[in-house]
Amino acid sequence: MAGLCRAPGCGKPATRYGHFCTTHKSRWRRHGDVAQQGVTKEALRPYVALVRARIAKNAGNPIWATCDARWLAIVDHARGILGATQRGLPGNRNERLAASAVLKLAPHVEPRAAVETVLAIYVMQDQEPRRFRSDAAFHTQLVRRVMRLSEVSADEWPDPSTGRIRRTYRDFAPGAVAFIGRWLADALGLAGLHVAKLEQADAEKARLDKADFHKSLADLV
Repeated sequence: MAGLCRAPGCGKPATRYGHFCTTHKSRWRRHGDVAQQGVTKEALRPYVALVRARIAKNAGNPIWATCDARWLAIVDHARGILGATQRGLPGNRNERLAASAVLKLAPHVEPRAAVETVLAIYVMQDQEPRRFRSDAAFHTQLVRRVMRLSEVSADEWPDPSTGRIRRTYRDFAPGAVAFIGRWLADALGLAGLHVAKLEQADAEKARLDKADFHKSLADLV
């Protein structure tokens, strides 16, 4: 007999072979944590703007080209995984799903767009740490935002009540998301953390400058 859903405050019966009810199982699969809210494109937009400004400020630094190359290395890695499968070599099903998703996305997304998105998520995590409920939730949102850089992962269908075209993004299996999240973190996580520290330092400098300005005003006689 299935127990009760483990989501805080739920109390509904859990699915037969899981720890959550149907609703919370779906949320866990989609967001990485039953309490995690999805990071929208609009919510991430200010952080993408910060990343772009940082890139423009350091336009001559080769790190950005290196980051682009690291995204392309992820794509090459995915291509190698599927190539091995085609040669009949054994492999992990979730890893193959992850590789297939990356290769489907790659032709439709510029490397720099993927890099900006990854770095922006890291800056968001640094500035809004309570937004992410767990490491798994963070990596899931990271993957979701990268995978949604193109409509290639979306299904469209007509809404009979309005006549408008609705768009629904396909959710990947948690195991596949874990692979993509690890690839992104390994390739670009260090750069994301460093950019986040730079933004933090700039914000602190601005705060101190403002405090000094107000102190100088107070010292006027």
